[in-house]
Amino acid sequence: MIILLPTTVAASPVILTITGNIRHQGESLEQLEFTLEQLQALPQRELTTAHLWAREPHRYLGPDLALLMETLFGHARITTLHLEGLNGYSVAVDWPALAPHQPILAWQENGKTMSRRDKGPLWLLLPFERLSEPQLSDFRHYMVWQLHKIRVFTEPR
Repeated sequence: MIILLPTTVAASPVILTITGNIRHQGESLEQLEFTLEQLQALPQRELTTAHLWAREPHRYLGPDLALLMETLFGHARITTLHLEGLNGYSVAVDWPALAPHQPILAWQENGKTMSRRDKGPLWLLLPFERLSEPQLSDFRHYMVWQLHKIRVFTEPR
């Protein structure tokens, strides 16, 4: 599935910057910036899951990260995502290992837009109940909240 990214300039603040060898609609770019409204306009996926930070299942909504990466980087093989949070936390993510587990960029939790105080505006999440214990151990540190920057490293296909 190919998604079209919003091309209009919005008055809202940028909440996510993606950098790398981007190709979109025949154009090569080094960086794309997204407002919350632009991310909300992308195809959304709902995820209901419990995790270390919430014992009861919570319902999350956000763009499918694998679909977004395929749209922007389908011409290359993604090796690593470097995720950065507003709180200074950053991590290098093994994308080929993580992608099959359907990560989302959650912007909504239990019907409410996530604030910076509540791990927002974006939080990388997985369906934790579908992961084995070793996968949980491997992937737990990838769950960056207050996510604001994704640097994508690729190699030719």
